[in-house]
Amino acid sequence: MSVRESIICGAAASEHVVQFFDADDSRVECVAAFLAEGFRADEPLVVIARPLNWTAIVERLEALGLPVQSAIGEESLVVKDAGDTLRRLSRGGWPDPVAFDNVIGKPVAELARRGRVRAYGEMVDILAQRLELAEAVRLEELWNALGERTALYLMCGYAAANFVSSATHEALREICSAHSHVHRNAQDPLAVWLLDSAHQSTDGDAAPVN
Repeated sequence: MSVRESIICGAAASEHVVQFFDADDSRVECVAAFLAEGFRADEPLVVIARPLNWTAIVERLEALGLPVQSAIGEESLVVKDAGDTLRRLSRGGWPDPVAFDNVIGKPVAELARRGRVRAYGEMVDILAQRLELAEAVRLEELWNALGERTALYLMCGYAAANFVSSATHEALREICSAHSHVHRNAQDPLAVWLLDSAHQSTDGDAAPVN
């Protein structure tokens, strides 16, 4: 059974998508649209982002007329600093399953009592920026394990620039395979090119790219 099959067919109906961005503007637009869809569906939301990115996403959400601060106050939107959260769930620089469950798993499961949780995360992007790609893949696996037991719609965001070197393409394929879908945007031509280049010799087990 592939990762993709297990996350879709596990005990909980979950989706785990990934998108690669050329620029901050593209990230902000796509993540805000993803979260806005969750707002309108009354889904509990979790955001684990860098503060600067979150500030820009909030501005976009508020421009769309969404009550961000009210949602935070009502705890239907939980926001965490990606760097701080990554440190808390790591042991010796490696994502630790017990720490992950304490920091992420249990709070998400509690929130999921209200319905499927929609989450956006960029801790993996921090790891990729450091070229700690095996650690990024491991963190994706921990999210998948959570998605098997807790209803979750997770979007992971990466900067495409982290994968320009051909030496990173194997890890890029592993990251894509750890997701149910790989989203692409015409606004991100570098990301589109990298995905095509890295998957020229795929074995058929990579996540669908759309």
